[in-house]
Amino acid sequence: MSRRLELSMPTELRGRILEGLHGLPGVAGIALQAGASVDPPGDVICVEATNEASLKILKMLDEMEAFTRGSITLSEPTAIIAPPHLAELDRQGSEAAWEEVGEQLRRGTNVSGNFLLLMGLSGMIAAFGLTSDTLHVVVGAMLIAPGFEPLLRIPFEAMGRQRIPRGGLLSSLAGYLALVAGAAAALPAALLLTGRETAELPALQWVQYWSSIQVSGVAVSLLAGAAGATIIAARLTVFATGVMTALALVPSAALVGMGLASGHLGLAWAAAQRWGIEVLCVLFAGGLVIALKRFIWHRRGVFD
Repeated sequence: MSRRLELSMPTELRGRILEGLHGLPGVAGIALQAGASVDPPGDVICVEATNEASLKILKMLDEMEAFTRGSITLSEPTAIIAPPHLAELDRQGSEAAWEEVGEQLRRGTNVSGNFLLLMGLSGMIAAFGLTSDTLHVVVGAMLIAPGFEPLLRIPFEAMGRQRIPRGGLLSSLAGYLALVAGAAAALPAALLLTGRETAELPALQWVQYWSSIQVSGVAVSLLAGAAGATIIAARLTVFATGVMTALALVPSAALVGMGLASGHLGLAWAAAQRWGIEVLCVLFAGGLVIALKRFIWHRRGVFD
């Protein structure tokens, strides 16, 4: 995926930046607007480049200490038409810049009314699906919940500039508490409308499945955590919801709320253990992928 980089930089950096850009493979176009930048005072340089060239440009700017002296905006054009660079454009990869990954993780997971509402509604839907023993309803709840990105933010932020994953921890805690509360609140209506008795809950097929720990389930969750991190690192958002269906984060968290609300404390504890295993799988496998990408493709002094 091609990139457009808009650099607002002090004029004294212009010569070094242009010199570094000229002849760099994958740079399809360079435009200079001298004196156009108001803050910081200086120039605006616009660059159209391939994915790989964009990562090299960011590393070059980091070596010039340009990150602390100006601003950089990355965007994704619909297409770059540059016949002399057609071969480079055709074979470019999908590795996102580190800052793009961070923006994607923050976009839907900062604690807000919409984020908490989606997590709470997901818990409610999961409660109806689990109470009625209806798999596709639970899968629907998994697809609705933005529950993977908050957890992946934790290792991502730990490897970034601040080192302390405050945002990831806060959004994970608040989001899953909203999900647990939603499931607990919806349980009485779910029992009433499905004709179930409270005593029946622990014996239901999918309740048992998502409140127990199996070796095969842990293996799938590890693979899903790695796959999810890879999807986020490539900004393939259309596939992100698929990760949640491979993980048991939503139904296990919903069962915690349902167990507490129904007085089945053993069920709540078992589901909490399953949820904890899922979280560890995401942190370990997803964090491992993020770490490899951070130290192989995104080694820059700005993080150190």
